[in-house]
Amino acid sequence: MIYAFIAGSMHHAIHLRDLLTLLAATRWEEINPLYHARVMLHGDGPFTDSLEKRLRSQRAVPRQVQNVAALGTQLRQWSPQLLIFADWGSQLAATLQESQEQLLHCGTAVMALGPEGDEEAMIALDAGVNVYVGTPASEALVLAQASALLRHGHAWEQVAIDIPGILRIDPESRRVYIFDQELHLSKRLFHLFHYMAQQSERAFSPMEIAQHLAMSKRQVQQNTVAAQIHRLRKRMEEVGASSWLQTVHGFGYRLSIPRAK
Repeated sequence: MIYAFIAGSMHHAIHLRDLLTLLAATRWEEINPLYHARVMLHGDGPFTDSLEKRLRSQRAVPRQVQNVAALGTQLRQWSPQLLIFADWGSQLAATLQESQEQLLHCGTAVMALGPEGDEEAMIALDAGVNVYVGTPASEALVLAQASALLRHGHAWEQVAIDIPGILRIDPESRRVYIFDQELHLSKRLFHLFHYMAQQSERAFSPMEIAQHLAMSKRQVQQNTVAAQIHRLRKRMEEVGASSWLQTVHGFGYRLSIPRAK
């Protein structure tokens, strides 16, 4: 059984004709939310090892963490998109609650696999788990739930950023200030800039940028990414910050935000 707290509907109807058109025009990896997704696996044992292999077969980038004490450090250093507790027990609730601020900052969705039953599920959900899957569960079911979380999980959209005198992002008003000057962005460019700003210094591939420009509504072809990046850089040039948006030759783009002095 699957337990989840869901705000609003997570399902969108699509006509078969539209789906076939989408599949014909889009490569498999462009519609697979697991593609290049950073997935942190907490657990040890044959099931965790097998799940890691299945994730790799889906072109995800999994990483195992067996020491719960290292969880916070790994979250800060790696910023995973999804955290899976493959061996959930109520003793992990306190650790998860302590990590909530970092999880929110990273926009990390959380799934837990643990004993069947409402009581255990409620403990996990109260601690911050997004989806609880009762075990035993098939790897196919776990991958399906992971895909759904990655497709619909956008906790990072609510994260405000405030680096005094350098950068301020208010997600509620959708306003950006650089060097105390307002940066006027379209909804789509705001979405992209906000996402990249939360992972300063990280290089993003055109594939990942295309996925975020799509904003979960329609596909954006990779050949339009360069044009969107150009528009964003021109906007940033108006406030003296065009150098922040860098091209990583042979890979993609990076947003390098100066540190506060």
